[in-house]
Amino acid sequence: MKAKKILSAIAYFALALIIGIVLGIWQTRPPTADETCPAFQRMMYNIERLAVEPRVVGTEELDRARAKIIAEIEDMGLTPVVHSRRYTQEEAYSAWTRLRWSSDVPLEPLPIPYPRRRSRFDSLPDEFYVHNIFVRLEAPNSDRTIMFVSHYDSWPNSPGAADAMTPIAAMLEAMRSQANNRTLANNIYFLMTDGEEFAAIGVLAFIQDHPELRDRIDLIVNLEAQGNSGGLILFETSPNPHSMLNVFRRAVPRPLGLSLGQTIYEAMRTYTDFNFFRQYGWRGINLAIIDGHEHYHRPTDTFENLNRNTAWHYLTTTLGLADYAANNSLERLGARPRRAIFFPFLPGNMVVISSPWIHILRDLAIALAITFFVYERKTKKTRVTIYSIYLLFLAALSIVATIFVPTGEYLVWLPLLVMSVTAFLKKWIVAYRVAQLLSRITVLLLWVPLVYLVLLVL
Repeated sequence: MKAKKILSAIAYFALALIIGIVLGIWQTRPPTADETCPAFQRMMYNIERLAVEPRVVGTEELDRARAKIIAEIEDMGLTPVVHSRRYTQEEAYSAWTRLRWSSDVPLEPLPIPYPRRRSRFDSLPDEFYVHNIFVRLEAPNSDRTIMFVSHYDSWPNSPGAADAMTPIAAMLEAMRSQANNRTLANNIYFLMTDGEEFAAIGVLAFIQDHPELRDRIDLIVNLEAQGNSGGLILFETSPNPHSMLNVFRRAVPRPLGLSLGQTIYEAMRTYTDFNFFRQYGWRGINLAIIDGHEHYHRPTDTFENLNRNTAWHYLTTTLGLADYAANNSLERLGARPRRAIFFPFLPGNMVVISSPWIHILRDLAIALAITFFVYERKTKKTRVTIYSIYLLFLAALSIVATIFVPTGEYLVWLPLLVMSVTAFLKKWIVAYRVAQLLSRITVLLLWVPLVYLVLLVL
């Protein structure tokens, strides 16, 4: 009988493990591409013809790519504006020293962080120009705006199919879908930046030359890549992003986001165009892929190696957000700025929890854990169980996580909440077993995506 119980417990645990891991990883995967979709076919055609050679700032190869992009936009009946600025090699390197990995920092230059990076800038001409491509679709009765951003230059030895010609091609299709829309609810802008691979100097020039746009643009959607496959992940936001996250969750067919990604990203000390937007107080979200990291900034970042489902995820995300902005008011985006945490939960779903619900649920989880511990002390004259001590430990850990890792605190107190509720159901065997299975699956659904994504970039 004892052996039977052990086998039953092992089978029960294995079932939860299999379901949790499979669904946990599935949450990070992109949707299946519809290769018959005309927009997708045009997008893939543009990636193939534009990502044929490295496109480094100040080179003829980048000039050729820019000419093709501009011609494509003009064929839609739109008028792109080329925003240019002259840089010296020293000015470009100085821009690098001003990059920040957090929004809560002063704008004044700090000591040079990575002197070894100087060699990258030595490859630039003594003087050169960056050329951003800027397209405006103006709404007839609104001054509110969403702006899509990505860069069309590439790393010196890479054709940059994923980084970042795929988001550029997706932006072209979003542009095309709204080009003849005369009833836009909001302005829709598209910014294709130059020089991102060299300290994001193109977007820095744009920000400095267009300060009047900061208060008109309600939402920046920055599209990036640090790989060539996997799901498109929302990993960074400007402060108090609750309303922006709700727009993203409603507009995108398969939203995928992880608030803890922001803490991990800042610890990596890397950057995107969005760093300067955050630094100068512009509001928005940052999205990227990280699977296929071995192709990042490599000659193998080619059209042939690009994952088609990933490209489709870029397209549906960009089209979804553009369509939402075309048909819904953005007036309330900045009305009630609130802190929020977000994470995937079941494939195709993203949970957004804002304050004060963060505090309510966390405090409830801690209170239930303490209550169960006290309950056991009173009902059991002997010592309490290891399980109740474990819940008490998680309650303490929740407080620590709230202080030191607020973007990932849900990884502790949300499991604590479901485990504490489960503990109170012990008297009802069937309900307890079902709740125990669901609580284990919930823990795995929360933790597996994080562990899986971290392993991808190690």
